[in-house]
Amino acid sequence: MDEIYQFLICVVIFHCCAFFFDTFFKTCLHLPYLSLLRNTGLQIQPFRLNWYTTAFNRLIQKWGSVRPKVLLAWFSAGSWVAIFLMPIAVVLLIRSIVLVLKDLIHEEKSVFTNIGTLQPLVPGLNIPLSDLGYYIPSLLICTIVHELGHAVSAIREDGRVSGVGVVVVVCVPVAYVSLENVELLASVRQLRVLCAGVWHNVLLALIAFCTTLAVPWLLLPLYDWGSAVQIQDIQQDSPVHGIGGLVVKDLVVQVNDCPVQDVDSWQNCLVRSVRLTTPGYCLHSEFIKEHDESVPARHLSAGIVECCSSNAPRHLCFEYLESGDEPLQLPQYSCLNARTVIEYSTSFCYKTQDCETNLHCFRPSLENVTKLVSIKTKSGRAVLFLGHPAEVFQTVRVSNYINLYSLFPSSLPERIVTFCNYLMSFSIGMALLNIIPCFYFDGQHIIRTLMDIYLTKHIEHSSVRHAMSICLTFLGTFILSLYLILAFWSTVN
Repeated sequence: MDEIYQFLICVVIFHCCAFFFDTFFKTCLHLPYLSLLRNTGLQIQPFRLNWYTTAFNRLIQKWGSVRPKVLLAWFSAGSWVAIFLMPIAVVLLIRSIVLVLKDLIHEEKSVFTNIGTLQPLVPGLNIPLSDLGYYIPSLLICTIVHELGHAVSAIREDGRVSGVGVVVVVCVPVAYVSLENVELLASVRQLRVLCAGVWHNVLLALIAFCTTLAVPWLLLPLYDWGSAVQIQDIQQDSPVHGIGGLVVKDLVVQVNDCPVQDVDSWQNCLVRSVRLTTPGYCLHSEFIKEHDESVPARHLSAGIVECCSSNAPRHLCFEYLESGDEPLQLPQYSCLNARTVIEYSTSFCYKTQDCETNLHCFRPSLENVTKLVSIKTKSGRAVLFLGHPAEVFQTVRVSNYINLYSLFPSSLPERIVTFCNYLMSFSIGMALLNIIPCFYFDGQHIIRTLMDIYLTKHIEHSSVRHAMSICLTFLGTFILSLYLILAFWSTVN
């Protein structure tokens, strides 16, 4: 986290220095600097950098001229997809507003756990600052793909691209394209140009989604998965860090009597160990007689029994869960070494009937919130933890992927999946926002063009159609603004 704050401080210092020297050189009429700005297309403003170039015009012109019939079908399909998406986006927006208001009234925070709601992604609020490395490039790629759709479609429809650029506000980059003569095109052609950005964002989100599903198969020769989880990172203050604890690259296959195959089962097993009572262990009576170091039992608070001396920190008091129809064969409480018990035990149990013949069930006598957790690795080594399992979950990071070669870290697939998830979220979010009739978004021009296409026969005066589109745009802007205000308020509070 400190590295992220250092990064943001460096960004602020960079912008301040850039603006200072830009102002200084411009004031002094430093000709080489002015020539540099003019040749590179760079503009420096407070906490804002703007780069504009015509270097890609020829390449975009080439892309927009290749296979015109294919491009026509491509962008026509995009127009229909965008038109179909418009009412869906409005309904999702209204639904999100209703859910946010409901949660604010009832002082709950469940709106963003509902499927089919929109959520603003703000670093430091609802996404970690450590994910800025995914946030920034994924946002840049989404805007580039969006603007590239507009540019190629404009060339296909006999429009003109005057240049492209990137604006960096603080550290957030946004690409843009400058088009000419688009407003002079026929309405149907304008619609294809306007919907191209949304269409490309939808496709980018679909590609990112398919990539997340295909990652295990794409990396199959390099990674294994589905049989265990691999330890990626352990915090220094973790209770399972250190001698006898977990180490990076350990493969965890079991938590108590719960098998672990992936991250979900790892989490479920830890949750299960919290909800259920600590399991017992099936032991021979000879083992108890040989290893029992109990002292006179003392009953503590909450029904806890202590039968070990203070000189035996590695020992726990185990309670004998005898069968109700059999006489008591062993002491009710025995002080045993916890690791020796787990290594010697043949299976877990919750009552003596769970054990094989001639075996007895012994369970640690612990407080309700304290659990004895046995984390078994693939090598057969057992790591013991005494405390609340949430401490393990919060301080140990695991991965579904087991690297078969040291050259390829287990974090690589996770990073690819995380990046694709951000790419998918930003891309579909950008598509939904741009299709909503709202000022300064594509939806403002799309709704006007749709009015011209479908209402010309019924409403001859273009001024009336334009007024209707402005009213719808005002309404869409109000709904979107209301949602953003409520969503940010709900996120902050």
